[in-house]
Amino acid sequence: MSRGAGLMLAARLARRELRSGMRGFGVFLSCLFLGVFAVSAVGSVSRAAREGLLADARSLLGGDAELSLAQRELAPEPRAFLEARGEVSATAELRAMASAHRGETTRRLLVELKAVDEAYPLYGAVSLEPDLPLAEALAEAEGVFGAAVEELALRRLGLAPGDRVRVGQREYAVRAVIRGEPDRALRAFPLGPRFLVARDSLAGTGLLEPGSLVTHTYRLRLAEGQGEAEADTLLAELEQRFPDEGWRSRTFARAAPRIAYFLDRMTASLTLAGLCALLVGGLGVAGAVRGYLEGKLAHLAVMKCVGAPGRLLLQTYLLQILLLGALGSAAGVAAGAALPYAAAHLGSAWLPVPLRPALYPGPLLTAATFGLLVALAFSLAALDAARRVSPAVLFRGPSAGAGRSLPPGRAARAAVAGAVAVLVALAAAASGDARLALWFSAGAGLCFLVFRLVADAVVRLARAAPRPRDPRLRLGLSNLHRAGAPTRSAVFSLGLGLTALVTVALVQADLVALVEGDLPAEAPSYFFVDIQPAQVEAFEAAVAAVPGVTRLERLPTLRGWITHIAGVPADQAEIAPEVSWAVRGDRFLTYSATPPEGTRIAAGSWWPEEYAGPPLLSLTSDLAAGFGVGVGDTLTVNVLGRPVTAEIANLRDVEWATLGLNFALVFGPGVLEAAPQTHLAAVYAPPEREGEVFEAVTGRFPNISAVRVREVLENTSRVIGRIGWIFRAVGAVAVLSGLLVLAGALSADQHRRLRDAVIWKVCGATRRDILAVYGVEFLLLGLAAGTVSALAGTGAAWAVATGLLRTPFSVRPGAVVAAVAGGVLVTLALGLVGTARVLRRKPAPVLRND
Repeated sequence: MSRGAGLMLAARLARRELRSGMRGFGVFLSCLFLGVFAVSAVGSVSRAAREGLLADARSLLGGDAELSLAQRELAPEPRAFLEARGEVSATAELRAMASAHRGETTRRLLVELKAVDEAYPLYGAVSLEPDLPLAEALAEAEGVFGAAVEELALRRLGLAPGDRVRVGQREYAVRAVIRGEPDRALRAFPLGPRFLVARDSLAGTGLLEPGSLVTHTYRLRLAEGQGEAEADTLLAELEQRFPDEGWRSRTFARAAPRIAYFLDRMTASLTLAGLCALLVGGLGVAGAVRGYLEGKLAHLAVMKCVGAPGRLLLQTYLLQILLLGALGSAAGVAAGAALPYAAAHLGSAWLPVPLRPALYPGPLLTAATFGLLVALAFSLAALDAARRVSPAVLFRGPSAGAGRSLPPGRAARAAVAGAVAVLVALAAAASGDARLALWFSAGAGLCFLVFRLVADAVVRLARAAPRPRDPRLRLGLSNLHRAGAPTRSAVFSLGLGLTALVTVALVQADLVALVEGDLPAEAPSYFFVDIQPAQVEAFEAAVAAVPGVTRLERLPTLRGWITHIAGVPADQAEIAPEVSWAVRGDRFLTYSATPPEGTRIAAGSWWPEEYAGPPLLSLTSDLAAGFGVGVGDTLTVNVLGRPVTAEIANLRDVEWATLGLNFALVFGPGVLEAAPQTHLAAVYAPPEREGEVFEAVTGRFPNISAVRVREVLENTSRVIGRIGWIFRAVGAVAVLSGLLVLAGALSADQHRRLRDAVIWKVCGATRRDILAVYGVEFLLLGLAAGTVSALAGTGAAWAVATGLLRTPFSVRPGAVVAAVAGGVLVTLALGLVGTARVLRRKPAPVLRND
């Protein structure tokens, strides 16, 4: 028979087999649906977010091109260059303290102040309540400028539209509430609500002192019809004409690099979490295929007897599996494709970026391919056993299970290995982070090996355990190692699902604790920003006058960004992903003749206190490792438009989790002292004295901004909590897949349980006795699965936290105990519910048919 004719015959046989229905494939289809849905949903929502960002790119940036400078305005010549090529809008952003008098009390609040000109916004519109033009809301009337503020500021200051509020030395009238701001990109961790004012009013606030931490931004709107190419050309010409200005520039195509980076990392992690659910579901695929083929042993033997070759049997059932796999994957893809529409409609208030729902073939095709590969990889062993079934089964009886005991042949093992290799390669390509995907693949392989060994160990321990005197305990224990018992499937499936959930729960708990609950014992109460050099002495005296203040740290600060690493431009240097944040924007930096308190030198040595030579720099060890530099190499930092190249004199180990006054870059003396600068201070005080510290500083120095550490951490914790719910949802899909696999394994064992229960009833056992026997079995199964998943999940969480996230890790007993208890309760519930049908059967009909 030719190969083509053989395939046609296999297709006809597969069609006839499927006419009898898909009984036994419920778990198969459900597991594939859940896993493919998770992967396709993550990919579709991520793509919708990217397209939404691209569609609103000009509004997010606020123009076709942008220049930003720290602590200084744009010089007249480059500004004239911009104005000759389009419409220009200038804004200034800084943090300030807003204060409002209510009766005899004064309320103060840190706000994010944004001063805009009449051309703002170049794209989009600011949405206000009441609905009035922005220029009218911010204009000067009766000697008072107006302001538009976020509702949160009104609540905290106890104000209403029409009330007065003071910022610095100027008073504003609140004329509107901000409902939408087009160029406000993702700000996951804001330090305060937005406060929008006219740029002409900023000079009267007294906040624009030399060295003040203000960012000046200039946006350009090109003529109609000009796009990304013209914007890139313009910026290139601008850099060529004014090479030493030291601004940061970008076009609308790169409007939100931090959002894109955030989406990349989150998509990679969620894709792998969804793949974890799909791999757990692969166990259900394997169990369903194996159970289906075991029920076909006699049929397979008959076909062998009439001359059917093993290849024909393999092709017949492989076509069935692929067709059913395509059906389950298609359902998962359809549900995943619909999620962006539902998210945009129902969850728009929760989402930090705009979604653009559509059908995106790339993520959907990837998810469907994942589903088919998993169906293939987890069914090939059973299909190979079916191919090699012996006709002798007809004479020994199907219960002999000849086909089931056959190990996969060499060709089947090679095919499984090939499918797994393609899965790993596809995971690396789909996640966008090959390193993370390879670590995940290695971890998944290790988990499968560990749970396989644990499942075998449970069976061996049950067989070798001493026989209890109580017959119910003895029978329950023997059920774990009897032929055909679902012990291995139960431990394997439920354990893997719970492991995924424990890992997610522990990692999220550590991230939340890092920013919320586990504040170090010596964490500062406040950071005070924008302290002018002339105010340092009075500021320290005001803080020292507050009883209970335990410590005050203060250092001069400037803003700058790293432009070259060891002589290589920063945008061309090889930088580790975990420290790429250091070159994505301006950084705080300082200088000091002596090592800051608590400094630990890891390499090199600190400079002499009276040093007066070429520029030297102290760099943190984590940045040095990520940059690939060491002592003796150089970094170039642009400070106020002036490039400063310094030799790295030493490397420092810094514990960022202490929240102390730490800087990644500390310059030596003789470099930055003459530059405009302000001071940054950290004040340590007991919680009951924090209010006095706040009043002592902000009441006397209106230009100094106070950042309360705990409030910032609460905002951060809120965002991490939202992200954590997303990961929990994907982890829950993995657990649900594990439960389906467990239910399928217990259901496949019902025939044996029915026969055992009938015999026990005939021998005098009551329903309570039978329930006790099964209760012991399911209790031990759940305890084994929960215990191992708690240990494996803890190990996986440790690897993720310390290896990938580089954050402190601690064991959370609550999550561990919950995993063990969950494994026990779920196994008991599913097992006993499935046993209810067994208990209702009468012995006579079963014995007659046996």
